[in-house]
Amino acid sequence: MDSARSWLQKLQPRDKLRSSTRKKEPGGGGEDDSNTDEEALSNVTKQKAAAAKQYIENHYKEQMKNLQERKERRNMLEKKLADADVSEEDQNNLLKFLEKKETEYMRLQRHKMGVDDFELLTMIGKGAFGEVRVCREKTTGSVYAMKKLKKSEMLRRGQVEHVKAERNLLAEVDSNCIVKLYCSFQDDEFLYLIMEYLPGGDMMTLLMRKDILTEE
Repeated sequence: MDSARSWLQKLQPRDKLRSSTRKKEPGGGGEDDSNTDEEALSNVTKQKAAAAKQYIENHYKEQMKNLQERKERRNMLEKKLADADVSEEDQNNLLKFLEKKETEYMRLQRHKMGVDDFELLTMIGKGAFGEVRVCREKTTGSVYAMKKLKKSEMLRRGQVEHVKAERNLLAEVDSNCIVKLYCSFQDDEFLYLIMEYLPGGDMMTLLMRKDILTEE
C-alpha cells in the first residue's frame, strides 16, 4: 500500500504539469504574443530614451557653440576698437550695443518656432513621405523652403535614422555646396525642416532631368 501511495505522489506533479500545458494550448501562443508586445514596448522605450539623449547632447553642444561664438565676436570688436582711433566712451557704447544685440538674438533663439510662424506658398517638391514648399516667415518676411515629413511614414519605412542623420548634417555643416538648415520643429504628426530656398533647384534634380551635363 505504501509503495502504491509513493508512486501516486510521483505521478501527481506530472499530471498537473500536463493539465496546465493543455490549458495553455487553446490560447494559441498567448505567452508568445505577450513576449512580442513586451519587446515592442521595450524597443519604443529605447528609441525614446535615445532620442531624449540625442536632444540633450545637441542642446548643450549648441549652447557651448553659441557661447564661444559670442566671445569671439566680442573679442573681434574689442580688437578693432583698440586699433581704431575711438574714444573710451564710444568704445563702451559700441560694446553695450553689441551686448544688447546679442541678448535680442538669444531671446529669438529661445522662441519656439512652429508652422504658424510661416506663410505657406508654392509646393516645389513631393516625395515618398513628405513635401517641400516655399514659405515666408511672417515676422521677417524672409523666404525659405519648408520640408514637411510625415512621422508615421518615416517609422513605417524605417527612415528615422536616415532623417536624423540628414538633419544633423545640415545643422553642422557650413558649406556653399550644401543647403543650409535654419531651424527644425515638429508637431504630433509632422517633422518640419526650414531650409535655404534655392530658386534654381538642386544639382540632383538637374542631373535627373539632363542625365549628362555639357562642358558649356
